[in-house]
Amino acid sequence: MDCRRVHREEELKSHSPASVGIVSLSKRRTATRLWCGVFFLATAVLPACKSTTSANSAPTNQLTIGFPEGAISSADQGVAALTNQLSLEGLTQVSADGRPLPRLADSWSWENNGLTLRLRLHAGVTFHDGTPLTSSIAASALRAAIAKPANRALYPSLLDVTAIRPINDLQLALDVSRPSAFLPEDLDLPLGIGPQNVGTGPFRVVSRERSEILLERNDRYYLAVPPIRRLIIRPFDTLRTAWTSLLRGQVDMVTDVPYDAVEFISNDQVQVIPFERRYQYLVAFNSDRQPFKSPRVRRALNAAIDRQALIARVLQGHGTPSTGPLWPKYWAYDASVGSYSYDPTLVASLLDEAGFPLNKTAPEIDAPRARLRFTCILPADFSIDERVALEIQKQLYNVGVDSRFQVLPVDEYNSHVQNRQFDCALMNIISGPTPGRTYIFWRSGKRSRGLNVFGYEDPEAERLYEILRTSINDGAVRSATRGLQRVFLDDPPALFLAWNDRARAVRRDFRIPQEPGRDPIQTLWRWTPMLPAQTASAQ
Repeated sequence: MDCRRVHREEELKSHSPASVGIVSLSKRRTATRLWCGVFFLATAVLPACKSTTSANSAPTNQLTIGFPEGAISSADQGVAALTNQLSLEGLTQVSADGRPLPRLADSWSWENNGLTLRLRLHAGVTFHDGTPLTSSIAASALRAAIAKPANRALYPSLLDVTAIRPINDLQLALDVSRPSAFLPEDLDLPLGIGPQNVGTGPFRVVSRERSEILLERNDRYYLAVPPIRRLIIRPFDTLRTAWTSLLRGQVDMVTDVPYDAVEFISNDQVQVIPFERRYQYLVAFNSDRQPFKSPRVRRALNAAIDRQALIARVLQGHGTPSTGPLWPKYWAYDASVGSYSYDPTLVASLLDEAGFPLNKTAPEIDAPRARLRFTCILPADFSIDERVALEIQKQLYNVGVDSRFQVLPVDEYNSHVQNRQFDCALMNIISGPTPGRTYIFWRSGKRSRGLNVFGYEDPEAERLYEILRTSINDGAVRSATRGLQRVFLDDPPALFLAWNDRARAVRRDFRIPQEPGRDPIQTLWRWTPMLPAQTASAQ
């Protein structure tokens, strides 16, 4: 299973298992970052190296991308996901506020009382092998994508599609078994044709090696010919080695820069570009196990966390408090609905009501007095997650909760999650920009297992999700979204922590379109190499 959209990149690397407590966790140097595999610092800094480009030389027409923690072999995760993002496209794309936007399809409309979606394709689009995009080719590619079980799990509305019918060269119709409001947004799944999964994107894959992936620009790209002729994606085992290569001028870009490293990376030769991620840190509960069967316990743990302190100490202030799975910038989100705040008095009251008083004595010599104890698993060798875990551990300890973290190799971590062999699990999981992203995790597992391996069941949440899945009426969507926000406050499926921002680091040899908040990789096809004199004047 995969708790992320297939074309969203995340990182992964194996390590040995270890159980850690408050002291041992703080001493470990393991860098952790949740990759939900499905589900998911540099301490030595080198001085910036002077650019070796001659003042009279032409601008480079190649961009070398360093991908940290890139030891991943899956076809749709990590480095491969970044490759797909640059070479494949969907019929639609999703805006920051969760509304579907045109991509390969210029427009669409519902017909037949909401049981047929008619799409009008963009004219003049060709695949990398020269095949023109027609309704017949699009229908064939879409059928192949729907046939993949992973896509049906990640894009739930595909299960509603009963037929895909070309109407003319540039129009096709999708018949559905019931109204399917998630379908336009789910059509952002990347499409390719043939055994090599050839796409229509601005860059085409030339070769794939373990050490690097080579892409060249698509000279027939329908939006415009990319100024950069060649891309090289090079995986690195760690963040440190990737950043070192950037500072030495061996790569032009590093895809991931946590904010506590920004001051070390940014200089006269390197610019750091922040962007908003639709991912949030959370601790997912196994609601089939004690003590997490109790909604009071789940509410108490959410009230036990000072999210602002966590964001300040771990994310260097670059994050937004989260108290539920729904993206706060979703167009139908109601900001007036309440949220959790740090409240130790409420924590004590809820845990007392749930039958977890503070013990007078500890059960073990080295164990603290605690109202309850549990073990939380997290994957090994990813940045930030270990420090998030340590901060949670400290804050829960202050309210009488003894949490212990077990660091597992990623494959083992994934196996535990998929087989529900956990009390709770620290994750950095996609949760936006639409409710459809959360639907796959938090809808009823009894009605449709999907990716809900957490045992979460709430009849009202299921009812409201069904409204969102089937209604295209704005008023109904707003009402159901507001209702879901309230349900997740009363009966939270996880300990929600923070939405996290990230940044890309790029050498100043490239002019990058300024679109605040947007991932610069989405505009990479518009980046322009600069002459050395232009680079100097831009600093």
